[in-house]
Amino acid sequence: SRNDAISKLNEGLVFTGNAAGQNLTLVADKLKEITDNAISAEQAMRATAVGVSAGFDQSQIEDLARVAKGASLALGRDMGDAMDRLIRGAAKLEPEILDELGIMVRLDDATRQYAASMNKAVGELTQFERRMAFTNAVIEDGLSKFQDIAGAVEASPYTQLSASFS
Repeated sequence: SRNDAISKLNEGLVFTGNAAGQNLTLVADKLKEITDNAISAEQAMRATAVGVSAGFDQSQIEDLARVAKGASLALGRDMGDAMDRLIRGAAKLEPEILDELGIMVRLDDATRQYAASMNKAVGELTQFERRMAFTNAVIEDGLSKFQDIAGAVEASPYTQLSASFS
């Protein structure tokens, strides 16, 4: 049943990617690469699917994976959980999901800064623009905190082995 669900997830990524003119399975593979293969193919595909459905572009999804890797290593958290929290928290505009990873971005602040940069009032922002404002602020905050450790420390071989089995 689980294998069938993963297979359907893969089919959905291929279909959605074809419709969008992107190869989303390659995006998922890139997430695994960014995290040193410490997330499973399923976790990478789910993160890609949620990210794309939220309107994130490939670079945003990849940057969220970099933040997840750094936060996971810095805080001793499961990398798959960190990836899931970052993607879901940004997609759903829920800072509470991100607090446990040390990402302290407030939606009001992010939208206010984004609106000012676009010469708009906060009330004029679309839901998509609000999501992009929040996501970009999450990426900026996360990279400023965790980029160095993400680049300097590799994932645990045990985590990689677990992701491989999964």
